[in-house]
Amino acid sequence: MTDPRKKIDQLRTAHNMSLSQLARKLGLSETSVYNWYNEKDSMPTVKVLEDVCALFGIGMAELFADVDCDKLSAKQIELLELFGKLTESQQENVISIVRSIADSNRA
Repeated sequence: MTDPRKKIDQLRTAHNMSLSQLARKLGLSETSVYNWYNEKDSMPTVKVLEDVCALFGIGMAELFADVDCDKLSAKQIELLELFGKLTESQQENVISIVRSIADSNRA
């Protein structure tokens, strides 16, 4: 899982947006946004991450993905979105099931 601050910075840069502009669009102080990059333990809140996703038209899964979501199939994206709605216990069960299926396909 990637650091969402890196993805936010990539999205911001791709949209030719300064940190100040990003802060304004999110309704945050510039200091709050600058702190994400200058203070090791400063992270955006879940609400802010949701606002970032809405601003850039992406899902939360894409914000945290280590992979380029543009290369994911529709089924893969759907799976990630559904997976995000599960409890932690349910997610562990799904991973176990998928791992078992993948392992049996290798045999």
